[in-house]
Amino acid sequence: MKSTSLCYPCFLKQAHSSVSFLTEDEQRRVEVLKEISKMLPGLDSAKNPAYNSTLVLLKVNELMGAVDPYEDARKKYDRLAMELVPELRGEIEASADPLEMSVRMSVVGNVIDLGIKEKVDISGTLELAKGEGFKIFEFDALKSELQKSKRVLYILDNAGEIVFDSLAIEQMRKLGKAVIAVVKGGPILNDAIMDDAKRVGLDKLCKVIDTGSNYVGVERDKCSPVFLKALDTAELVIAKGQGNYETLEGTRANIFFILKAKCEAVAEHLGVDVGDLVLKRA
Repeated sequence: MKSTSLCYPCFLKQAHSSVSFLTEDEQRRVEVLKEISKMLPGLDSAKNPAYNSTLVLLKVNELMGAVDPYEDARKKYDRLAMELVPELRGEIEASADPLEMSVRMSVVGNVIDLGIKEKVDISGTLELAKGEGFKIFEFDALKSELQKSKRVLYILDNAGEIVFDSLAIEQMRKLGKAVIAVVKGGPILNDAIMDDAKRVGLDKLCKVIDTGSNYVGVERDKCSPVFLKALDTAELVIAKGQGNYETLEGTRANIFFILKAKCEAVAEHLGVDVGDLVLKRA
């Protein structure tokens, strides 16, 4: 997926969201946004939106002297999601198809994305996921491929969200699947890193590796050989969130994306409306 004209205002909006999170000083916000504005003409539209977004976000951090500004937010959403586990697990186990229900619930955490939206409504989105919230829901295809696959690579997205993903991974493990979960190699926004995986106990459920990079999504030339080998040899890949869709769509066979379309560019690319939930095979 390439960056379109729809992406450039979003890059600036994301920069504004990030710098506003870091400081209440309005003058400083303006100064940083002016610097970011100077970057926009140099961003390569042939690159995917996640790549350009990463450059913008890293520049904001550099200008603000920040290394991991969302650390406390990640801890908060990990804790918030963990509090819901008993209720969610109960609903999964009581459902007619626990795997399907766990996959539906895994999208709930995808709304926890501070780069897009500062306030989230987990309970409301949970009801949406359980009902008719999915515009595209290719679960039967996913279930079929899962039945044929022994090794699954599950590429995670946000902190907090990984708790919901762990419930889906739990169901896959019950089916005898060897699952490798993937987190970021370093902090960017509130994307999950190894600290989050350990905090929520995901490392006790399955093997966890990192991409070797803090770039949004998966940028192959930034990733570690260990991750790339896992990506290239996995029989089935499940990737969560917009960033992974923007960077991995069309790159290999047998990959499924689970996300909420949060911007016009991605929604248009998927053929859905902004806000729609999607489970789609590449």
